[in-house]
Amino acid sequence: MNFATYVGLVVLSCFAFGLSSSAQVGAVENWREIGAKSVTLYSRAKYKDKYAGYGKSTFSFKYGLRSDDVDQAITHNDYELQFGGMSIDGDSDWFGVTMVTDDRSRIKDLSELNWADLVDVPALPAAAEPQKGISLSFKTRNFEESSNGQVTRVAEGHMYVVHTRDTDSDFYTLLRVDKLVSGDEVTISWKNVPAPF
Repeated sequence: MNFATYVGLVVLSCFAFGLSSSAQVGAVENWREIGAKSVTLYSRAKYKDKYAGYGKSTFSFKYGLRSDDVDQAITHNDYELQFGGMSIDGDSDWFGVTMVTDDRSRIKDLSELNWADLVDVPALPAAAEPQKGISLSFKTRNFEESSNGQVTRVAEGHMYVVHTRDTDSDFYTLLRVDKLVSGDEVTISWKNVPAPF
């Protein structure tokens, strides 16, 4: 093999790898016609002593993997959704989306909906800067408002929009809570979708 052929193969391989890694997010224009995927997450607050690290509480929409499904060589411990990562007065039915230090992701409850009810992807701007934690001051705002969209209450039958944004990612996901066992587990259906703009 001559040098020019070798360089050509290397360039072609890099191009193919770039396409496959960007396609991993899987946002497609005909997202309404494609079936949703499903995963069950277990409350980190309840199972923190049973499972190491994030256990079965976090999920990567980018790779379609729960935190216990793979070693960190693929996800680099960077997940887009966590269930039960906090407990307030024994209540751990919360989704959180800020998982890494440079994370500007946001989540919003769209209310009780089915997949067929959603026509367009709602816009949800990412934070301008990474957040430095969550305020626990509820005197003038509820917990979701005080978190600036970093957390939201989990409710069965509700749909949510997630805008994942950090150094490595910028994409949208829709999810629906299909089943909730309060304080224990949540089963969601989800789809990566095109950004609304």
